[in-house]
Amino acid sequence: MKKFKIVLIFLLGILIGGSIMRFWPNDFFDKIFVWTEEQSELDYYKNKYNRFEALDEVLRLWYYDYEKINQDDMIKWAIKAYIDSIKDPYTVYMDAEQNSGFLGSLEWEENFEGIWAAVSKKEYYIQIEEVLKESPAMKAGLRPLDRIIAINTWYVKNESLDESIARIKWPAGTDVSLIIERYEKDDKREVFEVTITRENINLPSVESSVFEINGKKIWYIEMFLIWEETENIFKKEVSNLKSEWIEWIILDLRGNGWWLMPVAVEIVSHFVPKWQLIVSAKYKWYTDEKYYSRWFGEFEWIKTVVLIDWMTASAGEIIATALQEQAGAKLLGTNTFGKGTIQTLDEFSDWDSLKYTIWKRFPASDKNIDNIWIKPDITVEFDMESYLENNVDNQLEEAKSLF
Repeated sequence: MKKFKIVLIFLLGILIGGSIMRFWPNDFFDKIFVWTEEQSELDYYKNKYNRFEALDEVLRLWYYDYEKINQDDMIKWAIKAYIDSIKDPYTVYMDAEQNSGFLGSLEWEENFEGIWAAVSKKEYYIQIEEVLKESPAMKAGLRPLDRIIAINTWYVKNESLDESIARIKWPAGTDVSLIIERYEKDDKREVFEVTITRENINLPSVESSVFEINGKKIWYIEMFLIWEETENIFKKEVSNLKSEWIEWIILDLRGNGWWLMPVAVEIVSHFVPKWQLIVSAKYKWYTDEKYYSRWFGEFEWIKTVVLIDWMTASAGEIIATALQEQAGAKLLGTNTFGKGTIQTLDEFSDWDSLKYTIWKRFPASDKNIDNIWIKPDITVEFDMESYLENNVDNQLEEAKSLF
């Protein structure tokens, strides 16, 4: 994209300052590029976007190899650069191939093989959108918004999203090497290589177990993601507890960055009173939407500890915030990811698409956490070395010690 801009600027510089100018009237560029103060705002924007037509006219008349120009490609690259300049990592223009690959990467299966991370294609890199808990990608330390710039030493800039996904995904038991570019919140840039062993994974969205500590029965629930079936699976797990006298709950939302807000509200409804405001969606033009708890109430009076980490995002953060603010739950772990926006996807007739931020979400306290994060009540850093070598989850053990 930079090359395109440089070449275009160079071309205009030569045309304006060089001998070719003698072939045009003196006011040629004035008529194309200059607007008067008296023009209305509508005329201003109309003329501004007509710049593409003006540039094409210049090239059509005077560019030596005009017949070799692919206007569709030029316009598409210009659109992508236009959207990228917003500096919103969740807003992206995708061509038909990229759109297909992105939608395919979001399809949830309980059985799959690979590294399991949802991705989209940006200008010169593959952006990681989501990372599934317990996935090879998570174990390797990959995060949302990480940029994959090379796969097995091959740079991804000039290949399609489908091609990149195919080289990352298959087969289980083999290794894939990724070059990762990462920007921290302070704009500090880091580039590193990571080797990931692809796995065949069988992972439901919810798992739970009951254990006893000091004579008290504790229900431990892991939620790996929040999707269409999560609430139904959760209700089945709840029905299995009818014969148990549960006194404490540990809800594990670590690594949960997925993805449906109405389902998150249903989950919260098991822990808070009926008709409590859980979350608001605030749009630019539309009336705010407010989501209230439905009354299930099974765990309204049960003390709860919620495990969170830097990959707890989106729907996971909705649940964590609501339980902290309205159910008196203690959050244990590290700061969450801090994603307080929701995106939608508009597809065009040629199957290109625009994924863009349509609203921000606010909990009952009305504080937006976008790019800020939720802070735990009890900070405990995860000991990955102990987990990998001894299968000891130090954050879970710390939660157990509270009872």
